[in-house]
Amino acid sequence: MRTKLILASSSPRRIEILNKMGLDFEVIPSNIEEPEPMPGEDPIGFAKRVATLKATQVSQNLLEGVILGTDTIVEISGLILGKPNGRDSARDMLRLLSGKIHRVITGFTIIDGRNRRLISDSTVTAVKFRRLKDEDIENYLDRGEYMDKAGAYAIQGYGSNFIEYIRGCYYNVMGLPIERIMGALKHLLLEEEI
Repeated sequence: MRTKLILASSSPRRIEILNKMGLDFEVIPSNIEEPEPMPGEDPIGFAKRVATLKATQVSQNLLEGVILGTDTIVEISGLILGKPNGRDSARDMLRLLSGKIHRVITGFTIIDGRNRRLISDSTVTAVKFRRLKDEDIENYLDRGEYMDKAGAYAIQGYGSNFIEYIRGCYYNVMGLPIERIMGALKHLLLEEEI
């Protein structure tokens, strides 16, 4: 029996990764208002909590398929960076990341629509930015690529010019750690074909 995968996100990057994997999936974005971290909340716990909220919201109206909810954040020195709310916010984020190592964390939750079984996990990738000049930042902001991106940059776009190195999963930095997610899907479905 073939099980339908439902992505609880309309992220073009996540859709692109799933398409590259040749998976049969449907997009049903969650309509939750993304919460802020609670005081003292662990960044990994926060990403997993938001991913679970997204998957749960979409799963409420479904009786079959597996629902995948995800949330990607950037963490530096204990500070959680989500998506910038404008150019000034993006500039501040990029200045903060300049010349430093940060962590990209993707929390993901998978819910089996038939029996409501759930798996929630996360993937962490370390990313080192080169030191950025103000001119580098302003040129990047002019491109508009920062919009709707955790930490205000896209590794798969022009933002790759800022990166000295990464340690961990490249696709995680794009927002979908596919190897980890595929393993979790197989575990949840007990090797059932997806």
